Amino acid sequence: MNQGQQFSDADLARELTYLTRAANRANATFYTIDPRGLVAGQDIDETVNPVEWQDHVRKTQDSLRVIANETGGIAVVNQNDFSKALKRIDAETSDYYVLGYYSNNPDPLKRTRKIEVKVKREGLNTWSRTSYTLKSAQPPTKR
Repeated sequence: MNQGQQFSDADLARELTYLTRAANRANATFYTIDPRGLVAGQDIDETVNPVEWQDHVRKTQDSLRVIANETGGIAVVNQNDFSKALKRIDAETSDYYVLGYYSNNPDPLKRTRKIEVKVKREGLNTWSRTSYTLKSAQPPTKR
């Protein structure tokens, strides 16, 4: 990105897609935390348009949500008490199983594939990804 150009919404969406696909291929789960806590408004001594500020906050928090949701984690945004979220993150990352399988779908054009995990025992909670995307055969173009 050249100096003076703005980071567009399309650029943001593309980068989030690359990031979450790479994370899913690596079996990485992101738990994102917005350290600002509950955001009410910009600092009183800042001269920022309130509409622009709210748009900035929304985009940053939505980005954290997308990264977490698309990788199977949770986003901790708009809250000041992090203890409950940190306990949940600890619980989710402490006890888990990793399942693997080989797909019988030979079609390389259908890169996004759905996943459904079921358990027979009642009373169990499962969390899993709902799909995965095969790595592109072509490397992304350099910007």
